[in-house]
Amino acid sequence: MTPRRSTVSGYSYQWSLFADWCDGTDVEALPASPITLAEFLDDNPAGQAVQLRRVSAINRAHLDAGHPAPGRVTSIRMALDSARSDRTIRRADQYRVIAAGLPILGSTPALFGRRDAVLLVLAGAGLSYRAIAGLDRVDITTDGDSVWIGGRHRVRVAPNDAAGFEPATIWHRWNSVLQFSEHYPSTTLLAEHLQRNTFPAMTALPVRGGPVAVPIDRWGHLPLPVTAMTAAEVGAVIARHRIGVSPLHTPRRPIIRPSDSSDRTDPIAAPEPVSTELDSGYYRSGVDARRRAHTALADVPDLVDDVEDRIEQLLQRTLQLLDSSSDGDSA
Repeated sequence: MTPRRSTVSGYSYQWSLFADWCDGTDVEALPASPITLAEFLDDNPAGQAVQLRRVSAINRAHLDAGHPAPGRVTSIRMALDSARSDRTIRRADQYRVIAAGLPILGSTPALFGRRDAVLLVLAGAGLSYRAIAGLDRVDITTDGDSVWIGGRHRVRVAPNDAAGFEPATIWHRWNSVLQFSEHYPSTTLLAEHLQRNTFPAMTALPVRGGPVAVPIDRWGHLPLPVTAMTAAEVGAVIARHRIGVSPLHTPRRPIIRPSDSSDRTDPIAAPEPVSTELDSGYYRSGVDARRRAHTALADVPDLVDDVEDRIEQLLQRTLQLLDSSSDGDSA
């Protein structure tokens, strides 16, 4: 199928250059994969404005022909902006170290650790906080030790043998929690399996969609029904880990069950309650302190990611401008 006449007249040179390159390299021009587009841009270096117009021309040709636009994915945006790509690589290394140190066994800390490790891996792969908040479980698959983020992102997170980084393992740990909670919505039961890492096999269960970034309260409760974190909440979690401040949570008391082999018949004496004199403004002071901390932390992602956000917004506005201009040409 060939693109419509409007596309040819509006982007004739850019499209011809891409089509000729595809013929010379023996790859398909329509539809083209994001990898083909990235290789084309790499083989034909030019300024940022020229490259953006090439991507817009190829996107327009695909949309006119009824195909997905190969240049509207996270991986291509990263290729267009090498500076952002370099920052992403540096951050990925930093986030891997942080994720590797998070707890995976226990109770509430392990629950936070499994979730936050996935959020760090996704942020290290170049996904924005908004993209992480909107990511669905069905968009993530594994291939060996690698993780493939599908949907509109099409990003592969590869393992690092030297650093012992296995993204598939990190994802399976959190996905097990999500699957278990979906079929057994009990915080107590979830805590028991986290303490012993004894999740049952759930491969035979149907695969259902649902948010990847799920909020957890400080006592380890997941929302029911499941809801997604906001972009600001995802950013606040990542920012706290980046500056070395642990997320706020309260460990649950260990679950102690009587042993089947025990012959003990005497009742266990419970400790006597201890009364504590609290100031009349104790609770109000605590609520006010938490409100101030929440407000301060909510601004952290905007401060530390200001440069990256501006670049992302500028690139997005440029792509939208080119697309709108091509729509005007076709009107």
